[in-house]
Amino acid sequence: MEPKERIGNRLRRFRKNKGWTLKELGQMLGVHWTTIQAWEKGKYSVPTTRVFKVCELFGISPNQLFEEKPDELAYPYVEGIFPETAILAPENVVKNINMKEILPVGPDFALFRVESDSMKNLGILKGDWAVVDTSIKEIHIKNIYAVAIFHSHDEKGEITFKKVEKIGGTVILIPSNPEYDIQIYHQSEIAIIGKLVGVVRSLKN
Repeated sequence: MEPKERIGNRLRRFRKNKGWTLKELGQMLGVHWTTIQAWEKGKYSVPTTRVFKVCELFGISPNQLFEEKPDELAYPYVEGIFPETAILAPENVVKNINMKEILPVGPDFALFRVESDSMKNLGILKGDWAVVDTSIKEIHIKNIYAVAIFHSHDEKGEITFKKVEKIGGTVILIPSNPEYDIQIYHQSEIAIIGKLVGVVRSLKN
């Protein structure tokens, strides 16, 4: 990956962590949203005249934006999802957690805590940190997905990790642990957050 692309990925991740659109960030910096998009795609470098303003808005140092191989990466930690919000919207992100660069990297990855042993037969244990690619929503029965279950209209969705099958408007959540029941929901009661792509047993905050 070219340096401009790495910087663009970080810029996009910082923006999404703030919950800002391209247009909103462009207005703050006094540039058109297509300019922000070009920076994020690595087509152009962030000009030196804008660097300090960008860093001020995100609350970061220039080193965090430009370092070739940062020792740590900040992942947004998501405990639950409010209905009708973007996954990485500020109200869903509890904090950012720094991790060494040993996991998939990109603007669409987020961390979730595994809260049950329903998938322990596949090596996913309670207390693990699950890395989810939030850009992957297309259901494939062989994959494991992070799923938000909405028990009410004004509370955060409970996050679970299951194999998923969809039949019409019905969504079936399948645990690997036979001690847990298969769960059946209407599609309006759940949201596919993304595909599980990594698991961490322990993590230093």
